Amino acid sequence: MTASLDCLYSFRRCPYAMRARMGALFAGLQVELREVTLKNKPAQMLAISPKGTVPVLRLADGAVIDESRDIMVWALEQQDPQGLLDATVLDQANACLLYTSDAADE
Repeated sequence: MTASLDCLYSFRRCPYAMRARMGALFAGLQVELREVTLKNKPAQMLAISPKGTVPVLRLADGAVIDESRDIMVWALEQQDPQGLLDATVLDQANACLLYTSDAADE
């Protein structure tokens, strides 16, 4: 018997869904990707996440994660081959964001 894959409900042009897919990709995780038509959302997706937004990740154990950042962090916590959650990398990324934000305020 094969283990069931985690299932990621997504929409290809949604930036939040892109972030969730990138998290799974960078983590090297295999997920079942279900592309959603936003005008005709699948009943299975609405049953696990009534707010009806993408992305939604249903884990094999039945748990649900329905925020893109949480999906990305969960994926990288499973496997982080590039060290993206490393404190040094996060500090560098935050410094870049702060620099960009400060420059925009001027």
